[in-house]
Amino acid sequence: MYNNLYSFDGERKGFILGGGIGAGYLSNSTSYNSFSHTDNRAVFLTNFKIGYAPSNTLEIYCLSKVAWREESNKPNILGLLAVAARVYLNNETETGWSISGGFGYSGISEPFESPLESRNGFGFFLGGGYEFISHWNVELDLLYSKITERTKMNSFGLLLTVNVLAF
Repeated sequence: MYNNLYSFDGERKGFILGGGIGAGYLSNSTSYNSFSHTDNRAVFLTNFKIGYAPSNTLEIYCLSKVAWREESNKPNILGLLAVAARVYLNNETETGWSISGGFGYSGISEPFESPLESRNGFGFFLGGGYEFISHWNVELDLLYSKITERTKMNSFGLLLTVNVLAF
């Protein structure tokens, strides 16, 4: 009955589930009426994805990339919830190079505050990676988020994560 899922059998094709951690650099430009401010800082990253690979060279998934930072002595997150795809450039080996990209909902909030307040917008990422052993890869992504609710914020980021992927 469960044989048709083809997951966790050593082939990339089928159900996929993954996560990772890393670090990055964000440049946030905020404007409100005539006030503008630019903030550049290093961030801690978490990365989560779940989806399906119709072949050994293509993955289609839902992705959550979150940049954790501190602002006014409180944790603050900039996140991207995206529909994404990854293409592996070599299907003859278990390791190798890949390219990825996705777009979706972007938001910024203080996650442990009650009530939770967030500002929302649109974002996308483009990147590349290298799977150095089966199930493990390193990714370098460029991230753009545009928050349009209340204050306007444009965020550009360079993100590096180490990830594990179950397939």
